[in-house]
Amino acid sequence: MKKIVAAMLALCLTLACVCALGEITVTKKDMVLNRELDRNVSNVLIVMQDSEVTDAMMIASIDSRTGRSVMTCVECDTVVNVPEVGDVALGEVYALGAKKSRGFLTARTLNALLDLNISTYVALDISMLPQLVDEIGRLNVWLNDEEAAILNTWQGDNALGGEDVLTYVRIRLDSDYAEKNRSYMVFMDLLQQGLRSKSGANMMGLGKSLLSVMDTNMNAMAAVTMLSAFRAGDDRRELLLTSDMTPEEMREAFRREVYE
Repeated sequence: MKKIVAAMLALCLTLACVCALGEITVTKKDMVLNRELDRNVSNVLIVMQDSEVTDAMMIASIDSRTGRSVMTCVECDTVVNVPEVGDVALGEVYALGAKKSRGFLTARTLNALLDLNISTYVALDISMLPQLVDEIGRLNVWLNDEEAAILNTWQGDNALGGEDVLTYVRIRLDSDYAEKNRSYMVFMDLLQQGLRSKSGANMMGLGKSLLSVMDTNMNAMAAVTMLSAFRAGDDRRELLLTSDMTPEEMREAFRREVYE
């Protein structure tokens, strides 16, 4: 009996250390992938970090056959299961992984939640946004009156420099609606405005800059392919999966928007 109790205590201590130190190790070999999904569709995990805090979790889905691209935002307070520690908020998962495992751990978790086949990930700290905005010059952002007051400018469309973009992303207002995530909106605007340019150099520059400041297992060729697909496709959609949805509802909404 004493041995069983001791073993249980040791296990609890191990799990506590894993949770506290972020030492869960996951490799690409540990990924559970749904092999039955359409192989023409690539699903890429995108994590927006603010230091150790996850600010937005997204899945970029690109259909190479139809040209359809869908950017799905999954709310970070969604409860998910991580076998090593139990139920946690989705926004806590990335920090639970060991340094080289954070992206894989998060992708594995989303695969389990949505029954997907994500194996490629990119994680970007929003402190790097000024550098990325500089690649395209300025970023066009629509500001409401409260946001404009904080940035000391006018309500409506504004061409913001990198530091102002970072300030904007970190704004938190009581009047914000649940679906509003500024880092997600800025990431989308950054992609769209970078791709809107007719200059191939701009696209290459944006792709290389993204890779240089991110935690990712994506290579340069894959990044350019993804950006090119976004640029070429006319059918671009956005999907929000909220934390009050059941996993079944999330899966159904994702399948309908991405695969049907």
